[in-house]
Amino acid sequence: MLLSCICGPRAALAQRVATVTIPAGVSFSVQDVSRSVTGTPGPFRVTFNSVLNLSKSEKIVISVKADSANFTGPGTTMIPASKVSWTAVVVGGGNATAGTLSSAAYSQVYQSNANVKSGEVDLTWSLASIAAAGLRSGTHTLTVRWRLEAL
Repeated sequence: MLLSCICGPRAALAQRVATVTIPAGVSFSVQDVSRSVTGTPGPFRVTFNSVLNLSKSEKIVISVKADSANFTGPGTTMIPASKVSWTAVVVGGGNATAGTLSSAAYSQVYQSNANVKSGEVDLTWSLASIAAAGLRSGTHTLTVRWRLEAL
């Protein structure tokens, strides 16, 4: 997925512009619900480049949030979004943060150094083991929302 991001203007500052690339999705192939599984693609690389008009002190911050508390899927037992977590490794400059998905709040995955023009962070997604009682096999889906900010 390729996104162009135009962050809102501030008084006396030009619009900030960046090109952002985020993979379209991650999948988990679960063979045994009692074991955690790593997502594909691995790594899940988020990149940004061609950043324009940041002040010398501004940083790029990337965060993620689940759109709902549970995956949707067959049956009445649903997988909680909180079963999904990630580890993060910075490929360029900045700081990466590991975390767990939540539908209540955005969780930061990356913060760049000040006044950058590009950066990358590799995420490794994991789905924790699941209590199998009532869980049906099939495709379970969860939509996430990304937030990219210049702060």
